[in-house]
Amino acid sequence: MIVPFPTQNDLASRSAIVGSTGGQIVAFYTTDSIYEAEARRMVTSAKRLGLALSPTPMQSTGSWVKNASMKAEFLLAERKATRGPLLYVDVDAVFHRDPWPALLEYDCDISVYYHLDGRLASGTILINDTPSAHKLIAVWRDRSNANQEIWDQVVLQEIIAEDLQSGKPKYRVKKLPVSFCWIFDRLTNGLPETVYIEHLQASREAKIKPRLFGRIDGHVARRRERTTDIELILNADQSS
Repeated sequence: MIVPFPTQNDLASRSAIVGSTGGQIVAFYTTDSIYEAEARRMVTSAKRLGLALSPTPMQSTGSWVKNASMKAEFLLAERKATRGPLLYVDVDAVFHRDPWPALLEYDCDISVYYHLDGRLASGTILINDTPSAHKLIAVWRDRSNANQEIWDQVVLQEIIAEDLQSGKPKYRVKKLPVSFCWIFDRLTNGLPETVYIEHLQASREAKIKPRLFGRIDGHVARRRERTTDIELILNADQSS
């Protein structure tokens, strides 16, 4: 089951709360890649909710994993430059609802989503403006730079796990609900009543492999169908 994208009427009825005071939302994308189109779609979905967002273009390293490892470096710079709560979202996502009314209640250093199997997902990260949050992102940056062939979210999960196992945790980590990091066709995530942020998994396109008789992998086909549906609604809203 796939959650329908909100209609224009649904958004208009909440005009008093969208775009309300919150924190800063940040994202980045690699230039000359499929992620440029992802960035445009994300920005359009944010604007219709009154959310300010301007993804940062970055030069590709030539490797999908190395590109992902730039996340910690990017976030450390953004955390240093910004006061107040900071929300990072992967650029291949769309916003369904303003996340700030809920996220501003989170009293922690950092908040991330964990899949039911225990794997951390770094597609959506809330980073509050605390000394420990700054320190955690700096440690993540240093370790990512030293291990650029290891997926960024694996590195972050290891740092958080080591801190918890120390007996005297330095970081206050809160788990995000799936509604802030929902993957549209992953039924094992569960189906939240409210979806704030939906991730569209552009990595499926980046990792696409040739198949017999030109057939498209099912995961890629579902992504393309979903992005087409979303863009039809976004384009209709812009026209109206």
